[in-house]
Amino acid sequence: MKAVILAGGKGDELLPLTVHTPKSMLPLLNRPCMAYTVELLKQHGIADIGVSLQYCPDLIRDYFGDGSRFGVSLTYFEEQRQTAGDKNNQQSLAEFLNDTCVVIRGDILTDCNLSEALSFHREKRSMATFVLSGGRACSEGLQVWTNRDGVIAGVADQTGGKDSFGVGTGIFLLEPEIFSVLQAEVNFLRPEQLAVALFRQGMPLGGYVMTEYWSGIDSLPEYKQVQCDLLDGKTNKAIHARQLAPGIYVEGDLAIDASVRLEGPLLIGKGAHLQTGTSIGAYSVIGSQTVVSEGSVLTQAILWENSYVGTGTKVLGSIVGRNASVGDCVLLGENAVVGDGCRIGRAASVKAGVSIWPHKAIEEAATVNHSVIYGNKQPRSLFGNQGIAGVGNVDITPEFVTRLAGAYACELPMGSRVALCACEHPFAQLLKHSIMTSLCSAGIDTVDIGVGSAPLLRYGVQSTSCTGGIHIQTAKLPGEKRVTLLFVDQNGLPITREMQQSIELAYRQERYGRSLRHLGQLHVEHRVQDAYIEALLMQVNREAIREKGYKLLIECDSRFLLGLLYPVLAELGITAMVGSIADGVRSCQADMGVRLLPNGEGLELFCHTGERLTEEQLVRLLEMFCHAPSEGTDGPCFHPKLDAAYMLVRIVDCLCRERLPLADLISAEALRSRSGK
Repeated sequence: MKAVILAGGKGDELLPLTVHTPKSMLPLLNRPCMAYTVELLKQHGIADIGVSLQYCPDLIRDYFGDGSRFGVSLTYFEEQRQTAGDKNNQQSLAEFLNDTCVVIRGDILTDCNLSEALSFHREKRSMATFVLSGGRACSEGLQVWTNRDGVIAGVADQTGGKDSFGVGTGIFLLEPEIFSVLQAEVNFLRPEQLAVALFRQGMPLGGYVMTEYWSGIDSLPEYKQVQCDLLDGKTNKAIHARQLAPGIYVEGDLAIDASVRLEGPLLIGKGAHLQTGTSIGAYSVIGSQTVVSEGSVLTQAILWENSYVGTGTKVLGSIVGRNASVGDCVLLGENAVVGDGCRIGRAASVKAGVSIWPHKAIEEAATVNHSVIYGNKQPRSLFGNQGIAGVGNVDITPEFVTRLAGAYACELPMGSRVALCACEHPFAQLLKHSIMTSLCSAGIDTVDIGVGSAPLLRYGVQSTSCTGGIHIQTAKLPGEKRVTLLFVDQNGLPITREMQQSIELAYRQERYGRSLRHLGQLHVEHRVQDAYIEALLMQVNREAIREKGYKLLIECDSRFLLGLLYPVLAELGITAMVGSIADGVRSCQADMGVRLLPNGEGLELFCHTGERLTEEQLVRLLEMFCHAPSEGTDGPCFHPKLDAAYMLVRIVDCLCRERLPLADLISAEALRSRSGK
């Protein structure tokens, strides 16, 4: 016995979920709907299966293949988009169906006893038997009257037959003889057409009323309800996962941090990560490789694979498509739908029932009251005040930086050299190598400075005579890793707004530099850090600082920055204590406290009394003692307000020269006096 699965439905009623996904491939508990149909057929001994395709056929072929992975044999028949009842397709199917066969929709979920329905079909000697349910019809809308013997006595379309005994479920059984009597214009894959045509010709038709579970998936609420039914065990479908606790189903390996609250029944996909303090409510389904960040709350939410939910976000009865990113502190209302690949900005609010079509971007703090269908809605600019920033492996991925570097290469002159530097985090180093590969493939030489801070890159770009440079910084924030890409010019300064716009345009137009004649060369430069340290020491009076014997309390999260400062401070005779400023500068008997920012471009200063310098005081101090290089300066130079190490040694040098503690130097009178000179 053979079967045909009708898997060509587009599913307009389920948009935007079905923009790129055929209806039969919608995930139910992280498995395509059609997979349950294949299992049902196999359960009843039907392994030779044809599949009728139309919308996004390759997605179905790629997933199911020849069927051997599922223990069946699949043969595909593709309908033409222009005409639903394509003659060639029907002829091929008719040749395939050379015996009694089952035809079943791939976008329903049912426990129908097909073996019993087949026995009924043969007992009644019907040419066609339609499996009926006493409930609501599925989308083809077949309604029939049957007599006491189960023979169909009347057929109506969806607008009539309100008192009909049964409604179509999308399942019917056929004898091969019907193909010889059907007219060419009748599509036998459409139950309502087939039933009307056969009834008018007086063919014997059966109506088998099933009592087992059946549900169509003809609306978003139904799509959610079917998954609730699966979790509640209202069907006899097996849940392909292990129970971590009663009602808590998990697929494969995953990461669940401390203080995570789980309320069953729910399903968590393979490779998912639930971070500290998340709350996952009953009837939630979390797709594979999905991240739910700290403090987020999900209630009856459905997240498709590889989605991301930011810190403190609430997903309340919503559906989030695959590869979508929902930012921090976002609110998704009841029955809201976020399509594949969307980006929802921080603190945005998507109201109940609103649908956002795939690959749209919602800006930060936006309130979305109406569905977003048209327009690309890309962010206004890739570059912000601090370069390009985003969440690591969500916004900033190896694929993204590869394309970005290719766009950057388009705007560089032939023969350019680009310096690359990254913080010590492994992901930042990985991104650096992705950028390096892309630039070299575009014919751009790269100079790898290694592990370093942004100031080291600024110095290295100049000392290695590069056209520009890129620094990658990863900062660990609660629940995520923030990645920042800094682009600088040949002087180590941020690239101009015009250059940023040119890179953005090339990126959006997908203009990537590529070269087959000349590939860029990779140069590894290990001496930049030593040269940078020596240049720092040349900025100060070493003997005067050694004579003073300064004592500093340093707070810094970056091991690299501390490693960079140690030889400088040791050469200057400065005793450095590493600890938290909260421990107290006074209690450590330090002359000054310093808090270094992770990127090495800024600092905070504290007097020996523990008093923190205000922003205004720090700016005025830097204006007095950290001067910008004069024009025409030969060789590499420092950028005073962008280099914490330079700021620190210059301020210590000036304190020694003025013979004043920091608290006295920053007094209003001293600042006014110095500023007036």
